[in-house]
Amino acid sequence: MRKALLAALMLAGAVLGWGWWHSQTHADVHIAINDVALKTARQRWAPLESGSLVLRDAGGRALAHGRLAAPHGIVEFSDDAAGDCSRFERQVPQDAAARAGWQACYEGRSRWQAGWARKVALASITTGTCTIDKVPVRVRRYDDWWLWWVPLPHVGGTPSAYCAFDLFVDSAACSAVKPAP
Repeated sequence: MRKALLAALMLAGAVLGWGWWHSQTHADVHIAINDVALKTARQRWAPLESGSLVLRDAGGRALAHGRLAAPHGIVEFSDDAAGDCSRFERQVPQDAAARAGWQACYEGRSRWQAGWARKVALASITTGTCTIDKVPVRVRRYDDWWLWWVPLPHVGGTPSAYCAFDLFVDSAACSAVKPAP
């Protein structure tokens, strides 16, 4: 009985250890660049839809470069070692080769993002003729994978850290804006 209990505890420890390691070496990043110059009567800001972005650490060192893609201002990274995974998303979902390609691309991208996501503090944004340096980044990190992770591909998948970055600018004044609460 003791050996079975010890084996079960060791297996649980190994599974949780692997989950922790995977969440430290893989990350999903979401970036929202909010422009208060685009506010309306119904919203306080709207997404900036065109331009380029450089994410930086607290010392100003460049960590990642990207461009904003219309119509929703989604950031596409130009220095992503894995490349643009959306090329696989445009293919037929039932295509096994496209799914395998997307999985391999996503694996590379999540490893690459984990290498810099925890260091982001500032950003530089260029839109039109306006360049805004030292834009503060409101960072939200979710490393609570162990609360919900189930190591089954059809239930929980593999655990990753999730990082959400919110940036606030005023493109009309060409300035950074204090993040909204």
